[in-house]
Amino acid sequence: MTSKVITSTVLAAMLFVGCKQENTKVSSDETISIENMGRTISFNKKLDNVVVFDVGAMDNMAELGIPFKGMAKVYSPNYLSKYADDTNIVNVGSFMQPNYEEVAKVNPDLIIMSNWFDKDYPEFAKIAPTLSLGISGSNYLASTKDNLKTIGQVFQVEDKANALVDKIDAKVADMKEVIGKSDAKALLILYNNKSYSAFGVESRYGFMFKDLGVKPAAPELEGASDHGNIISSEFIMEHNPDIIFIIDRGAVMDNTIAEKSEVENPLIQKTNAYKNGKIVYLDPNAWYLAGGGYISLNIMLDEIAKAYK
Repeated sequence: MTSKVITSTVLAAMLFVGCKQENTKVSSDETISIENMGRTISFNKKLDNVVVFDVGAMDNMAELGIPFKGMAKVYSPNYLSKYADDTNIVNVGSFMQPNYEEVAKVNPDLIIMSNWFDKDYPEFAKIAPTLSLGISGSNYLASTKDNLKTIGQVFQVEDKANALVDKIDAKVADMKEVIGKSDAKALLILYNNKSYSAFGVESRYGFMFKDLGVKPAAPELEGASDHGNIISSEFIMEHNPDIIFIIDRGAVMDNTIAEKSEVENPLIQKTNAYKNGKIVYLDPNAWYLAGGGYISLNIMLDEIAKAYK
């Protein structure tokens, strides 16, 4: 996931010698070259028109005060509504389904895409230099910090980005100390249209177990897909978690909030989590739509911390 950034003052033409570079839209003597996802990407150091598809990158750019001219507004999280509602920012589709025509209209200097959809890279690269960011496997926390550092380097705000990384490290250290004193075992569940999926230590959300020290109620769960391991109400009851964290996928993908009585069925009500009022409904905007951003990570950390108060 980590991108290696090199600033260069040589002519752009010289930068491309021997590089795997699909797009040659670099005209300035001042350029940046990045090793990213096995590719070398080169672009102008001065970036005026940036198009962003990766939600984590939008998140980081918003926190760092870096403007963008185009964004994937479809399925963008509610905490970025200020940008989604801005008519001066072009709607270029969704991170899952880009509108290439709208992207081209922006005449971008740089496109930042999500590494979840690398199949889109060839089309993006025809339009402008394209950087791929996002979460790398189960390395959520490390990827988020890497993304921040990369954005800081690309837009020459390294000090600000590094300060945010330091804040993350401090917050994680504080949480780890508090969580370490608790014996509570937790289960993280994705609820989707009357079905449950659970995430293990090596999953996309495994950082809560590995980096924060949350004790898993079901340590045998595998990493599985981005949607977790399909489980039943019986599974939840038998593992009897002390805390149940729930992400309601339908709330953001179908705009339909699940009924509590539907989620917390009679079997779920037999768990310690239910009896002790420790069923925590997480913000699906931060947990499901986003990924690898400073704002969303802080929302996630705060929600986990609440369960230990």
